[in-house]
Amino acid sequence: MAEGSELNQESRAKWPTCPDDYELQEVIGRGATAIVQAATIKKTNERVAVKRINLDRCNTSLEDLLKEIQVMSQCQHDNVVRFYTSFVVQEELWLIMKLLDGGSLLDVIRYTMQRGNCRNGVFDEIAIATVLREVIKGIDYFHSNGHIHRDIKAGNILLGVDGSVKIADFGVSAFIASGGDNTRDKQRHTFVGTPCWMAPEVVGQQPTGYDTKADIWSFGILAIELATGTAPYHKYPPMKILIMIIQNESPTLDMCAEDPDQYKQYSKTFNKMIEQCLQKNPADRPTAKQLLKHEFFKKAKDRSYIAKHLVLKFQERKAMEEKLANRRKLTHMRSIRVIDDEEWTFSSGSDDDSSSTNDDATNPKLPSLENLTVQNIEELIGKPNAITKPNPPVDDSTSQMTVQETTSGIKDLCIDNNRIFKFTLRIRNTQGELNDIKFDFNKSNETVKDVVSEMVSANLIHKLDADLVTSIMSQMVENSTDISTTFALKSHVDSSSTPDDKLLIGFAQLSLNV
Repeated sequence: MAEGSELNQESRAKWPTCPDDYELQEVIGRGATAIVQAATIKKTNERVAVKRINLDRCNTSLEDLLKEIQVMSQCQHDNVVRFYTSFVVQEELWLIMKLLDGGSLLDVIRYTMQRGNCRNGVFDEIAIATVLREVIKGIDYFHSNGHIHRDIKAGNILLGVDGSVKIADFGVSAFIASGGDNTRDKQRHTFVGTPCWMAPEVVGQQPTGYDTKADIWSFGILAIELATGTAPYHKYPPMKILIMIIQNESPTLDMCAEDPDQYKQYSKTFNKMIEQCLQKNPADRPTAKQLLKHEFFKKAKDRSYIAKHLVLKFQERKAMEEKLANRRKLTHMRSIRVIDDEEWTFSSGSDDDSSSTNDDATNPKLPSLENLTVQNIEELIGKPNAITKPNPPVDDSTSQMTVQETTSGIKDLCIDNNRIFKFTLRIRNTQGELNDIKFDFNKSNETVKDVVSEMVSANLIHKLDADLVTSIMSQMVENSTDISTTFALKSHVDSSSTPDDKLLIGFAQLSLNV
């Protein structure tokens, strides 16, 4: 049954507008200003998703939020997440939506890469064609009704256990025309989206603006993401990504490969579709309707194929959740924020998340640098951690300090002082993804060694690097000045990549903001 007709037959009275009528359950996604939880309607026992937006922390105007709700309420399509109702709860805006239990495409990518060797590709063309056909149907629906989504990526594509594929997160979507008028003169000029998936005309903020073809570019990047597991340029800082999008040639599968034959399993038809979507000139890209007729989608199967081969079953999601449990608990306990998740990532599962409080909504995990969503160019420039700056030279004497020297340097660190130090450790994880670990340090009730030990226990840093991090952090606390230090990691043993202190390959960067 089409989702639109199903929605028209339902009474909005079915969806309560009182928070007491909902039993909040596990956290299924976090963002900079919002948290997404599963919930059960107490009277009907029906499961829904609740997106809780903290209005105090949200830099979006109430007018824009109302526009978001308007867009969501108007969307009635099989490939768009269904919106039920909304209401205000104290400082939060609650959006009640359909719950999809199969995870996001990003979850499925990560799970697949964890299970096996994906060097030559994460998904085969049948799986990719089946998923992308559903996504482009949803995009076509948006465009036909005068909307641009502006943030198409794997993290915003959700799967149902029945194999349904739905586009989520309308937080940056925009109504660009009235009455379905979707002509080229109806264009946007707002700098919105996620850097790796942004079209050149969005990044460049050209006077002519941009239109629905920006989503087609993002769709092409999504196709690469499903094949390689990551978006192009994902290892670089946001500002560098934006520059590369404008200056470099359009991304291809071969450009993302480490050797010439790495992705040879993918056909010319698939590569050609990507090439057509990633034309620098928006006018040269196909429309969503034209893409639906592309030869590549002849390989697509029905939703039962997705349900069988892609949807994360309960047991699989539980395994992912348990793997992150210790890390989540540390994050909750110490307010260490590892910047590696995004709004619709189904990967949270610690006990702390199950019993959410308002603190969860007011202190959500921030999106990764690779997946950072920015509302305007000033916001990006205003983030010191988002801009590539010359790093100070590595202090060789510090990097070679002995364990004894490190220990002696911190033994008297606990001083009767309630001053709070705010640190950021930028370091790559075991998958090579660049993370920011943000944490506070209070000299009056803990030692640097305690803090570093907790991060080691949570697998945020390697035990081989613990002494060095302890030493550098101790010196920063003693000096109590704004400082940023880049240092070589003892744990770096990847012979396939050359250490680079600028890209932080084999290096890490510790910063103190006082």
